[in-house]
Amino acid sequence: MTMQNKKQTYHSKYKDQEKLNGLTDLVLDNIEQVYEYFDLESRRGEKVIFSSCFIHGGDNTSALNLYYNADYRVHYKCRTHECERHFGTSLLSMIRGGLSHLRYGWKSAGDRTVSFDATVEFLLEKFDLKFSKLSGATHSQDHQEFCKLINTLSHQDTPSSGIVTKDFYRSKVDIPSQYYLQRGYSIEVLDDYDVGTCKTYKKPMYNRATVPVYDASGEHIIGFTGRSIFGVCDECKSYHDPSKDCYFFPKWKHTKGFEKEKCLYNYWKAKQHIQKTGVIILVESPGNVWRLEEAGIHNSVGLFGAVLHDSQKALIDESGALSIIALMDNDEAGQRAAEEITKKCSKAYRLYFPSFDGGDIADLNIDSITEDIKPYIDLAKENYQ
Repeated sequence: MTMQNKKQTYHSKYKDQEKLNGLTDLVLDNIEQVYEYFDLESRRGEKVIFSSCFIHGGDNTSALNLYYNADYRVHYKCRTHECERHFGTSLLSMIRGGLSHLRYGWKSAGDRTVSFDATVEFLLEKFDLKFSKLSGATHSQDHQEFCKLINTLSHQDTPSSGIVTKDFYRSKVDIPSQYYLQRGYSIEVLDDYDVGTCKTYKKPMYNRATVPVYDASGEHIIGFTGRSIFGVCDECKSYHDPSKDCYFFPKWKHTKGFEKEKCLYNYWKAKQHIQKTGVIILVESPGNVWRLEEAGIHNSVGLFGAVLHDSQKALIDESGALSIIALMDNDEAGQRAAEEITKKCSKAYRLYFPSFDGGDIADLNIDSITEDIKPYIDLAKENYQ
């Protein structure tokens, strides 16, 4: 009797498509954590997130295109190796490909891969989810999401008006943040910027120093960014509680629905000083803004990273600035950011790129800022006048 070879059929235990859609939505809402896990920088466009391809391990920073705001469904394309031909085009397939490369060194067809079930279980574990609790309708209306922002900090409901105000937020966190006090920031600046610590167990901002981001009026909160209060783990490179076994806990986390690429941190405070002086200072993070504030410099805004997005550039264009002082971090990403700022802004603005010691502005003391940074501000002001 001749035995015929039969192709082995793979049967997943995660068959509920509605729940898989719900998982996709939840992962997409926290997609920056995925890129952080694979140690990649990403750039968000209006409909596409660009990065190098963590599936085949390429170094082209625009090769992997995740269409997060596509017309028909979320999908991705690898522009250099067409990795989607091997794994499929869905978001979960993209992550499966990345795990296959990370765990088994996948490069091409025939190499060992991570199973679909293992991918789902990885995501469930990393985002502390239960498959049985997922539903397909995870994306709520924008207003509903806005009203839920405060739930990351409190068990109580938002005010009946649906507006998250400064007073309501401050009543739910410990201000000032002990983490940033230990980093050398003053009580006054942390209090002024409402930087606190979320101690509400099992909330998304639990064990994070929380930084509210306000609208142009400075009255209403449009989102939060939170920094882990712990240092990096030597074993897993995550930022979890060191008293516990390793688990995924990223350094930074943003609240659901907060579009950082459309905001400039501190714009609500800085805009009047920008209009008065004609000078805007660009830095990467809120901590850099606070350090400049402590030195008496009030016209700085944060990009929430090392990328100047087009929407942020539009805010700069509306600010009344004629000169830009860019104080990017002293690393490779900061150098790329400076090049991008030059490309986007050199035709319309006077640009200044002061050099300074330390990794970023937050590393400097007040005397160093006065000696190294203020002369450029004075020069830019003179040119404005």
